[in-house]
Amino acid sequence: MSEAWGWRWAGGGRAVRLMAGGEDACELTFGIPQAGEGMVFHEDDGEVSYAVGELGVRLSVRDALPDWMVELAIDNHSADVQAMPPLGMVVRVLPGWVGWSWTAESDGFVAVAPETGDQPALLIRLRQGFLRASSPAPAFVPAGRRTEALELNMAAFFLGNPTGSLRPFSRHLTRLEFGTIDRIDQAREAMPAWVPDLIARPGDIIRFDTPDQALVPGHGVTVTSDDIAGLVMGNAGHREVAVHGARGVTRLRPTFEPEAGLLAAEAVSPLLGRRPGGLPTASGAVVAAAMARRLVADPNAALDWLEQEDWLARGDQFAPLIALTVAVETHDEALGEAALDALASRRFGAGDGLIASWAWMGGLQLGLAPLDLSAVLGKASTAAERWEAALVGHAPEASYATGTQALIRRLGADLPGAPIGLSVTDAGLAIALLRAVPESSALRPEAVAASDKAAALLAADYVDGLQPTYDGLAWLLWSEALR
Repeated sequence: MSEAWGWRWAGGGRAVRLMAGGEDACELTFGIPQAGEGMVFHEDDGEVSYAVGELGVRLSVRDALPDWMVELAIDNHSADVQAMPPLGMVVRVLPGWVGWSWTAESDGFVAVAPETGDQPALLIRLRQGFLRASSPAPAFVPAGRRTEALELNMAAFFLGNPTGSLRPFSRHLTRLEFGTIDRIDQAREAMPAWVPDLIARPGDIIRFDTPDQALVPGHGVTVTSDDIAGLVMGNAGHREVAVHGARGVTRLRPTFEPEAGLLAAEAVSPLLGRRPGGLPTASGAVVAAAMARRLVADPNAALDWLEQEDWLARGDQFAPLIALTVAVETHDEALGEAALDALASRRFGAGDGLIASWAWMGGLQLGLAPLDLSAVLGKASTAAERWEAALVGHAPEASYATGTQALIRRLGADLPGAPIGLSVTDAGLAIALLRAVPESSALRPEAVAASDKAAALLAADYVDGLQPTYDGLAWLLWSEALR
């Protein structure tokens, strides 16, 4: 393996800390059976082993040049069938690094790379055994809720079938191979060649050219055939297809992106039946975006709902944009001016550049004096805020290129799977920002590919009811016009 990457034991033999150039990058913590008194930890030999009843447990790190491997072995030493003990792994990506994963039980990978720079990335690839993301789980971490007690930048995986068993005198072995890749898109090579793009746009099908494998559809999925190919169609959302072949079962998670109108309608309808005063401002931003983009069947009902609340009095990020949207619909110049004044007086924060650009257009629609966009963007103080200001303000590409590349990488570019531990709010904002990359930029194609993939995953999260808050959806719907 590249000299830039190395490892050391952590957590008393239950974790492996991965380092790049001497700097900690991520940590793998293994969920293995609780050890008794017979635990032996050979740190120098890269191995921990012990017995739990009739089961033998061994976790080891093996050098296998040019790469190295982590092996988790569970041996059944008895003549009876034993239940498979819970086996898992938690990946924690440290600050300054980003990660993604794609898992399908019999195949899968985890990739870790620096946020910026051209340093080689680490590819952790399943070579034998079992690897599956904990499920059911949304693609992005819900706001205000710790998914399975995990923090941001963390993800959990099964290393053994949680409902499986061990035959008498048998062994379960999961082997993970660690290697480097020069470009993040090379992680795709860890996937079987027959796996197609697993994100389908509205109305599209997914074609499987797998004549020697059987496709078993999950809930909401239909499989038909075209000569030797399998054609998979599904209801909007995250779905499952099991592919039965010589290596066993590969469980794929195709995503069928919902149409924007369907997504907005399903989100807005229940909101209109509740009082806006008892809901967070992001819910108002969703209704306002759906109304402004004409994604709801009854815009007048949405407007009546929005007019029940004094959004400007809340003083938070989306409030001026909601108020300005109401002003445009009702031709209320006084409300429009108040909304622009509130926006101009805010301290700049992440996403305010985008909101200012949308509000600038709304002011023009009302015939008001244009918002001084340069004054709003000039309040940016942190490096991230100045990057957003440069992007939204159409500064020279050199001033926003590095930050744009970092955001593309944070979303996993156009790789399959999903980012590790990215919050739903950060995902929605990242999608909106990448959609704002100018057409003239050389980074536009990469930005579109990354944002389109992430938008499909986020929309599927919402249509499946996996996200209890509306922040990510608000950014997603407001940026629809930038696609």
